[in-house]
Amino acid sequence: MGLLRRPRRAALPIALAALLAAAPEAGRAEEAGEAAGANGELIDGIAAQVGTDVVLLSEVMRASAPIEAKLREAGASDADVAMLRAEVLKQLIDRKLIQLFARRAEIEVNELEIDETVASIASENQITPDQLRASVESQGMSWATYRSRIADEILQQKVLAGMVRPRVRVEDAEVRAYYDERFADQPTSGEEAHLQHIAVAAKGDKPADRAAACARVRSALARVRAGEDFLAVAREVSEGTPDLGYVALSSLAPWMAETVAGMRAGAISDAIELPMGCAALRLVDRREVQPVTFEQAQDRIRQTLFEQKFERELEAFLEKLRKQTYVQRKGVFAETASLDASSGARARVR
Repeated sequence: MGLLRRPRRAALPIALAALLAAAPEAGRAEEAGEAAGANGELIDGIAAQVGTDVVLLSEVMRASAPIEAKLREAGASDADVAMLRAEVLKQLIDRKLIQLFARRAEIEVNELEIDETVASIASENQITPDQLRASVESQGMSWATYRSRIADEILQQKVLAGMVRPRVRVEDAEVRAYYDERFADQPTSGEEAHLQHIAVAAKGDKPADRAAACARVRSALARVRAGEDFLAVAREVSEGTPDLGYVALSSLAPWMAETVAGMRAGAISDAIELPMGCAALRLVDRREVQPVTFEQAQDRIRQTLFEQKFERELEAFLEKLRKQTYVQRKGVFAETASLDASSGARARVR
């Protein structure tokens, strides 16, 4: 039991909210087509070629800048930052693949769709579209750039809605089987804890492999301690379901029980090296065991199964696009071509 998580919010508002949070300097650098180097000079170049399109270094730097700044403040190493940039590049490559597919399939976004999305974002934030525009421009981003990003998000969603979501079906029998597997012998008394975790598997059985896994976990923890939401970071980094839900203490693995025993609600553990990798735990809450009925659990189970299947179908779709498209990382990113197979990073284009 306990492998349930709350449904994710709609991806489009999340992505656009992140744009609003971008630093003014990053917005101006993007419009100038430039990226700031470590010594302050302005540089740019090609980070990757994707078919007939390219991902610029400035795109990678802009997308990674907010997180990178927090990592630096938290004492992250150059290797941690390099890993972040490589993962950002992977996501940008996947977005380019979807854009190229949309172009071949003649999938387009019109101005009315952009206007409707702008109105929706403004409404969700309880402001007017004019106030939204003022907020965007006050952060150094032009309105045209913002609308262009909105158009890209809509395009991504259209492709996924047409090519991935129709392949995802969750049958009633699967929901029941999941419940029976997770809850059939659930405790009816004692204490339970709501846990979230960041878990990274080692890519081999050598100490260096476990050390690499722990480096990824520590990098993620640095982002959390710098102010990012634990669950949001876990969804980017963790392998497996980040939100474990409520789990009876009596059913926890020994290492988890030992860690949780000394924690208070809201506390986050340090990175914990394990035989198969590395992990970190967040104790959300404690309470007396409350047995979960099928009626209570079925909606969350259905959402969990849908997300799991969607992730698999999305990765299969992207892998097909990768095989059909020439992709080559350039310059400092040339050695990160094996990231997809070695780091466990997952696509986050939704």
